[in-house]
Amino acid sequence: MDSREALNLRIRAATEKDQLLGIFFDSSQENLERMLGPAAAMAVRAEVLGSRSIVSFFRYPVADLLKLADLGVQRSKAGTSNYDGSIAEFGRAAVNYFFDSQAGKMMSFLSGDEPHRLMASSPSAYKAVTTFGERTYERVGARSGRLICQGELLGPAWMQGVVEQALLKAAKVTARVRVEVKNTPGTDFTVHVEW
Repeated sequence: MDSREALNLRIRAATEKDQLLGIFFDSSQENLERMLGPAAAMAVRAEVLGSRSIVSFFRYPVADLLKLADLGVQRSKAGTSNYDGSIAEFGRAAVNYFFDSQAGKMMSFLSGDEPHRLMASSPSAYKAVTTFGERTYERVGARSGRLICQGELLGPAWMQGVVEQALLKAAKVTARVRVEVKNTPGTDFTVHVEW
Protein backbone atom coordinates (compact mmCIF):
# COMPACT_ATOMS: atom_id res chain seq x y z
CA MET A 1 0.00 0.00 0.00
CA ASP A 2 1.34 3.42 -0.86
CA SER A 3 1.56 6.36 1.52
CA ARG A 4 -1.40 8.23 0.05
CA GLU A 5 -3.66 5.20 0.47
CA ALA A 6 -2.47 4.87 4.08
CA LEU A 7 -3.26 8.55 4.71
CA ASN A 8 -6.75 8.03 3.32
CA LEU A 9 -7.21 5.08 5.68
CA ARG A 10 -6.28 7.40 8.57
CA ILE A 11 -8.82 9.96 7.36
CA ARG A 12 -11.53 7.29 7.34
CA ALA A 13 -10.45 6.00 10.78
CA ALA A 14 -10.60 9.45 12.39
CA THR A 15 -13.74 10.33 14.32
CA GLU A 16 -15.12 13.77 15.17
CA LYS A 17 -13.49 13.35 18.60
CA ASP A 18 -10.02 13.04 17.02
CA GLN A 19 -8.99 16.68 17.05
CA LEU A 20 -6.01 18.99 17.26
CA LEU A 21 -5.38 22.67 17.78
CA GLY A 22 -5.90 25.20 15.02
CA ILE A 23 -2.17 26.02 15.04
CA PHE A 24 -1.72 22.90 12.87
CA PHE A 25 -4.05 24.46 10.28
CA ASP A 26 -2.24 27.79 10.54
CA SER A 27 1.16 26.19 9.91
CA SER A 28 -0.25 24.01 7.13
CA GLN A 29 -1.76 27.03 5.40
CA GLU A 30 1.65 28.75 5.47
CA ASN A 31 3.22 25.58 4.07
CA LEU A 32 0.58 25.40 1.31
CA GLU A 33 1.39 29.00 0.35
CA ARG A 34 5.07 28.07 0.01
CA MET A 35 4.18 24.98 -2.03
CA LEU A 36 1.48 26.39 -4.29
CA GLY A 37 1.45 30.16 -3.99
CA PRO A 38 -1.18 32.19 -2.11
CA ALA A 39 -4.08 31.89 -4.58
CA ALA A 40 -3.81 28.12 -5.07
CA ALA A 41 -3.33 27.62 -1.30
CA MET A 42 -6.53 29.55 -0.60
CA ALA A 43 -8.37 27.43 -3.18
CA VAL A 44 -7.23 24.24 -1.42
CA ARG A 45 -8.29 25.68 1.94
CA ALA A 46 -11.72 26.67 0.59
CA GLU A 47 -12.22 23.24 -0.99
CA VAL A 48 -11.53 21.45 2.31
CA LEU A 49 -12.76 23.91 4.94
CA GLY A 50 -15.30 25.97 3.04
CA SER A 51 -15.75 29.35 4.70
CA ARG A 52 -14.97 28.10 8.24
CA SER A 53 -12.50 30.26 10.11
CA ILE A 54 -9.78 28.63 12.21
CA VAL A 55 -8.76 29.92 15.64
CA SER A 56 -5.26 28.84 16.72
CA PHE A 57 -6.19 27.51 20.14
CA PHE A 58 -9.54 25.89 19.34
CA ARG A 59 -9.73 22.22 18.35
CA TYR A 60 -10.66 20.93 14.89
CA PRO A 61 -10.96 17.47 13.30
CA VAL A 62 -7.64 15.92 12.30
CA ALA A 63 -9.35 14.42 9.24
CA ASP A 64 -9.76 17.95 7.83
CA LEU A 65 -6.07 18.66 8.32
CA LEU A 66 -5.10 15.42 6.57
CA LYS A 67 -7.44 16.24 3.67
CA LEU A 68 -5.88 19.70 3.42
CA ALA A 69 -2.34 18.28 3.31
CA ASP A 70 -3.26 15.54 0.85
CA LEU A 71 -4.99 17.90 -1.56
CA GLY A 72 -2.11 20.36 -1.32
CA VAL A 73 0.44 17.65 -2.12
CA GLN A 74 -1.67 16.41 -5.03
CA ARG A 75 -1.80 19.94 -6.46
CA SER A 76 1.93 20.58 -6.06
CA LYS A 77 4.48 19.77 -8.74
CA ALA A 78 6.89 17.93 -6.42
CA GLY A 79 4.29 16.23 -4.24
CA THR A 80 3.20 13.49 -6.58
CA SER A 81 6.77 12.28 -7.09
CA ASN A 82 7.70 12.41 -3.40
CA TYR A 83 4.51 12.13 -1.39
CA ASP A 84 6.16 11.26 1.96
CA GLY A 85 8.68 14.08 1.64
CA SER A 86 5.90 16.56 0.92
CA ILE A 87 3.84 15.36 3.91
CA ALA A 88 6.98 15.61 6.10
CA GLU A 89 7.16 19.29 5.12
CA PHE A 90 3.82 19.83 6.88
CA GLY A 91 5.35 18.34 10.04
CA ARG A 92 8.39 20.62 9.72
CA ALA A 93 6.13 23.64 9.21
CA ALA A 94 4.14 22.72 12.35
CA VAL A 95 7.36 22.62 14.38
CA ASN A 96 8.55 25.99 13.09
CA TYR A 97 5.16 27.53 13.81
CA PHE A 98 5.02 26.01 17.31
CA PHE A 99 8.55 27.03 18.32
CA ASP A 100 7.83 30.59 17.22
CA SER A 101 4.86 30.71 19.63
CA GLN A 102 5.13 31.55 23.33
CA ALA A 103 4.42 27.92 24.33
CA GLY A 104 7.10 26.69 21.94
CA LYS A 105 9.64 29.22 23.21
CA MET A 106 8.97 28.03 26.76
CA MET A 107 9.38 24.37 25.77
CA SER A 108 12.61 25.17 23.97
CA PHE A 109 13.86 27.09 26.99
CA LEU A 110 13.00 24.25 29.38
CA SER A 111 14.60 21.53 27.26
CA GLY A 112 17.63 23.63 26.37
CA ASP A 113 19.79 22.14 23.66
CA GLU A 114 19.64 18.60 25.08
CA PRO A 115 18.05 16.32 22.44
CA HIS A 116 16.94 13.63 24.92
CA ARG A 117 15.19 16.17 27.11
CA LEU A 118 13.44 17.66 24.07
CA MET A 119 12.34 14.24 22.78
CA ALA A 120 11.22 13.15 26.26
CA SER A 121 8.97 16.21 26.49
CA SER A 122 7.32 15.57 23.11
CA PRO A 123 4.68 13.04 24.31
CA SER A 124 3.25 15.49 26.85
CA ALA A 125 3.43 18.34 24.32
CA TYR A 126 1.43 16.28 21.82
CA LYS A 127 -1.06 15.31 24.53
CA ALA A 128 -1.67 19.03 25.10
CA VAL A 129 -2.46 19.77 21.44
CA THR A 130 -4.21 16.58 20.23
CA THR A 131 -7.01 14.32 21.47
CA PHE A 132 -5.72 11.16 19.78
CA GLY A 133 -2.73 8.83 19.94
CA GLU A 134 -0.29 7.67 22.55
CA ARG A 135 3.40 8.52 22.33
CA THR A 136 6.33 7.44 24.50
CA TYR A 137 10.01 8.22 24.25
CA GLU A 138 12.79 5.80 25.14
CA ARG A 139 16.45 6.70 25.38
CA VAL A 140 18.48 4.04 23.54
CA GLY A 141 22.01 5.42 23.76
CA ALA A 142 23.92 8.61 24.44
CA ARG A 143 22.95 9.98 21.02
CA SER A 144 19.93 7.90 20.08
CA GLY A 145 16.37 7.15 21.09
CA ARG A 146 13.01 6.07 19.81
CA LEU A 147 9.59 7.66 19.81
CA ILE A 148 6.87 5.01 19.89
CA CYS A 149 3.54 6.15 18.44
CA GLN A 150 0.21 4.33 18.64
CA GLY A 151 -2.99 5.68 17.15
CA GLU A 152 -1.04 8.60 15.63
CA LEU A 153 -3.39 9.82 12.92
CA LEU A 154 -0.93 12.34 11.48
CA GLY A 155 1.15 9.37 10.34
CA PRO A 156 4.80 8.43 9.96
CA ALA A 157 5.92 10.95 7.31
CA TRP A 158 4.42 13.88 9.23
CA MET A 159 6.05 12.70 12.46
CA GLN A 160 9.42 12.22 10.74
CA GLY A 161 9.28 15.86 9.66
CA VAL A 162 8.37 16.90 13.21
CA VAL A 163 11.26 14.99 14.82
CA GLU A 164 13.88 16.15 12.30
CA GLN A 165 12.83 19.79 12.51
CA ALA A 166 12.37 19.88 16.29
CA LEU A 167 15.87 18.53 16.88
CA LEU A 168 17.33 20.93 14.33
CA LYS A 169 15.45 24.03 15.54
CA ALA A 170 15.50 23.52 19.31
CA ALA A 171 18.50 21.25 19.97
CA LYS A 172 20.63 22.42 17.00
CA VAL A 173 21.40 18.86 15.85
CA THR A 174 20.84 17.18 12.50
CA ALA A 175 19.09 13.89 13.15
CA ARG A 176 19.09 10.67 11.18
CA VAL A 177 15.55 9.36 11.37
CA ARG A 178 14.20 5.97 10.36
CA VAL A 179 10.53 5.12 10.74
CA GLU A 180 9.37 1.56 11.32
CA VAL A 181 5.66 1.30 10.46
CA LYS A 182 3.71 -1.38 12.34
CA ASN A 183 0.29 -1.37 10.62
CA THR A 184 -1.32 -0.71 7.23
CA PRO A 185 -2.82 2.74 7.88
CA GLY A 186 0.42 3.96 9.48
CA THR A 187 -1.09 4.88 12.85
CA ASP A 188 1.31 2.66 14.83
CA PHE A 189 5.03 3.19 14.24
CA THR A 190 8.38 3.75 15.88
CA VAL A 191 10.61 6.71 15.01
CA HIS A 192 14.25 5.68 15.49
CA VAL A 193 16.47 8.74 15.85
CA GLU A 194 20.24 9.30 16.09
CA TRP A 195 22.28 12.52 16.18
